[in-house]
Order: sequence, then structure tokens, then C-alpha cells
Amino acid sequence: MSIMDSASKKQTFHNDKEKKKSNPNQRKSLDQGICKESELDISYTIRLDSTNQEDVEKKVQCLKHVLEKDLRAADLKWSLFVAACNTYRYDTCLKPFPPMYIKNECKDIEALRRAIEVIPPLAVILKALSESDVYEKYGMAIDLLQWVLVRLRDPYIKSIKKENYDLILRKVPSEMPVVAPNLIFQVTSTKQSTSEDRWKTIAQGHTTFYAYHGSRLENFHSIIHYGLQQSMCKNSLFGKGIYLSSELGVSLPYSPVGYGWGGSVLGSEMSCIALCELINHIDVKTGDSEDDARSLVSDSMGGRVPNKYYLVTNSELVRVRYLLIYSQQVQAARCINNKGLLAWFKQHKLLTFVLGYVVLLASVGLTHNKQVEKYYKLFAQKVGLE
Repeated sequence: MSIMDSASKKQTFHNDKEKKKSNPNQRKSLDQGICKESELDISYTIRLDSTNQEDVEKKVQCLKHVLEKDLRAADLKWSLFVAACNTYRYDTCLKPFPPMYIKNECKDIEALRRAIEVIPPLAVILKALSESDVYEKYGMAIDLLQWVLVRLRDPYIKSIKKENYDLILRKVPSEMPVVAPNLIFQVTSTKQSTSEDRWKTIAQGHTTFYAYHGSRLENFHSIIHYGLQQSMCKNSLFGKGIYLSSELGVSLPYSPVGYGWGGSVLGSEMSCIALCELINHIDVKTGDSEDDARSLVSDSMGGRVPNKYYLVTNSELVRVRYLLIYSQQVQAARCINNKGLLAWFKQHKLLTFVLGYVVLLASVGLTHNKQVEKYYKLFAQKVGLE
């Protein structure tokens, strides 16, 4: 038994020794495996960083293209977005809402407003987009601007040249004298626009015409993206629907001056009128028609639709085609360009009138003053006038 025990102990000792010899190789193999996994992780991270870098470069290039193509139009679209963001009615006006500021299905409006506050003028952004480290400086701004100006591409807004303004305004001949807008922009749909296709389908077999629609500045972000269905008056005297007019002067009071964006080249304060195209359909009521079917809504408490008004009971029958902008800063810039004393008199007409009246009274009083006549004669003798 003792010999067997001794042999058993030797065998056990030998096995332990073999295990000890094998452990360094196992540890080495394990370390190599960990290194390989780490290399895979690093490689995967590099690929992710590369993909993110590609996404960033794509965002920067797309945003740069939009700003270079039409800076004023981009400025207007952004200003309408900011106006919708800053109103207390943002829950209804700010549609669509940027998804990157939605947390746990809640709209983080305060974070969005803080992000907007630090965004510089678009001309500054455009210049910075050529720099290699632009995303490090303006990453949040680029993400938000790219979403508003690039991702929300249907519809897109385009500047209209000044010489074409009269041609556009003649689409709805006005009888009332009214101040012309400072700027006009065209609202155009993409080829893949389902809403535009639906409108064209309904319009088949019908004529179309144009009319004006006035609304508050903060409403236009949702209007250009979702149409005028949110502008339907539910408790109006002449019935439920969207109200438009054939007179620009009638629509202007419904578009008070609102605050857009402080960094805008168009001005921080502006008002906006939509020039819309309507399908000549039975659901478009007009005050100029003698037919009750075309001038009266079933829930009307005030009777027929008034003259110069249109009432659309189906929002799919109307499309926004142009935006007419009244900007106080543009008007101020024009006044500044007219420098000199004459320009000052034009800007201060009441004060000029008062000063002129005072000068007239003084001249009349002085001509009947004997002392003044005496000094005038002495002066005339010295200079040889007498």
C-alpha cells in the first residue's frame, strides 16, 4: 500500500507540474484572443467614426449647397421656423418638430430655443462651412439647420427677382390701393410630392384662380409643410373653412407684424401673406356668385359669403404658391441708402412742416419790425445794395 501511495503521489506531482507548464501557454492564447477582440473593437470603432465623418461631410456639403444657391430663401424658411419655435403656441405651430429635440416622447422646447439663440447669421455659417473644423464649432447648429433647410425639402422656397413682382401680383388684380410687399418668394413642390399630385388629380376638369390668405407669422412654418388645414376657422360668422380674399388689402390686417429671427438678413420683424392657387370647385364659396350653392355654407350664421372673400371648406382644394413678405428692416435699409438733407426731410415730414411754419411766422414778424428794417438798410449800404 505504501508503494502504491508513493507512486500515486509522484503521479499527482507530475500532473501538477504539467499543468503549471501548460498554464503560460493558455494565458498567452487567452491574451492573444483578447488582443484580437480589442483589435476588432478598434477596427469597428474606426469604421463607425469613418461613417460618422462621412455623414458629417455630407451634411456640411448639402447645407452649403442650399445656402449658396439661395441664401435669402433659406433665411426666410429658417425665420419662419424660429417664429414658430418662439410662440407660446409652439405645440400647434411648430409642426413638423425636430426629432433630435424629442426626449421620451416629450418636446424639449427649452433646449431647442437655447440652441437657436447661439446660431450666428447664415452668412457666417456659410463662410464657416468651408473650414475643416466647422462641425467642431457649429455641430448642433449644422444638425438643426440641415434638418430644417435640407431634410424638410418639400416644399422648397425660391427667391423671385424684383422685376417679376408685378407679374405675380397681377395674378389677383387689386382694386384697393395697397403697399406692395418688399419681397416675394415662390413655394415649389418636389416631383415626389404626394400632396401636389393629389391636388392636380382633383383639379382635373376644373379651372383654377388665385387669392390671398393672411395669417400670423408663427403659423407659416406649418402652413408651408402641411397646407392651410390648420387655418380653418371653426367658429366664424359665415361658416367653417379657410378664408381668402381677392384683395391684398383685405388680407393684410390678418397678418400683423411678428418677430422672426434676430440674425435674419430680411429683418427680425416681418409679416407674411400667402398667395394661393384654388380649384374652382363647388366647395370653394365665393361672395361674387349669385348661386346659393357657391356663396352659402350650411352652418353660416351671417348668410352669404361677403364680396371679395372666398371660403374653402376642403383644404385639399388650395395650395400656397407664393409668400409676400413685408419687412421693416428692408424698408429701413432703403431709407438709409437715401442719405442727405432731403432724405431727412422725407423721413420727418411732420417736423419739417412745423419748422417751416415757424420760419414763416418769424419772417412775417421780422418784416414788420422797424429795428430790423433799420439794420437791413445799414447792411445794404455797406455791401452796396443801395
